[in-house]
Amino acid sequence: MMSRNPPHKWLLDIQPNAKHMFNTLSATEKRGVFRQLQQLLNANDPYSLPFVEMLQSKQFARTRKFRVGDFRVFFAVENVEVTHMKHQYRGTLFLLDIRNRREAY
Repeated sequence: MMSRNPPHKWLLDIQPNAKHMFNTLSATEKRGVFRQLQQLLNANDPYSLPFVEMLQSKQFARTRKFRVGDFRVFFAVENVEVTHMKHQYRGTLFLLDIRNRREAY
């Protein structure tokens, strides 16, 4: 039986680069990233949140970013319903990378 109320609206898929960088952040920075991710995962449209910024280059048309201190967090959303562990999600939010702003661009 499918659950109609998953813990959030989007399934989170953390890419290896993002996981590695997340593990190097301070506890305060991790909390900041986690707070923003919670908002993204519960939003009807993660791209429409006020802290989300679009990248300028057309080659990154689907990629968005948000800022946490000196770090930029890059993500993309795939709008295809997915079922995972008996929960139905609107789609998948891919956490692509976390970079220090000096290295991000």
